[in-house]
Amino acid sequence: MIILIVLGFLVVCLIGWFISTSNNINRIKLKIDESLSGVEIQLRQRYDVLMQGKKVAEQYAQHEQRVFEGLRHLTQIPSNATIDQLNEASKTQEEAVRGFFALGEAYPELKSAEIFNNLINKLSDQSNQYSAARRAVNGNITKLNNYTVTFPSSIVCGMKNVTKMDYIHEENIDQIKNVDLSMNI
Repeated sequence: MIILIVLGFLVVCLIGWFISTSNNINRIKLKIDESLSGVEIQLRQRYDVLMQGKKVAEQYAQHEQRVFEGLRHLTQIPSNATIDQLNEASKTQEEAVRGFFALGEAYPELKSAEIFNNLINKLSDQSNQYSAARRAVNGNITKLNNYTVTFPSSIVCGMKNVTKMDYIHEENIDQIKNVDLSMNI
């Protein structure tokens, strides 16, 4: 009789642990979805700022096709974008941002224009907000990935078909860190 009670208690504990772990995994997946929407918002806002920058740059440097070529490759971020789509959008936007900064360096009269400086400040703010949103996503992905690779939670992940996720990457981090954001004159 005591053996049955102990076994029953162990089964109840095991079921409780399974439910608790499963709920934690579900909560982390919800946090990932929520934080991914923050990344999408930041990329959309940066896209809008870059399109404003394109209009300003066209007024000052109609013959500078390199930057415009980079801006032409920008596309809107699809709703519920995958991490791969977000990484690709981030990569093309980073290239456009670098081209935009380079344009300011190449044309001092553009660099000294108030509207250009406002756009540079917006891009700088967007980059900071995007970095924060990306860190939130990657932090939540790390939590989920920890569940997928540690025993015994990996058993629950296997039963729920939860697999290790890729991170949102920061493209060319060394080049981005070296961009001069102090373009205000």
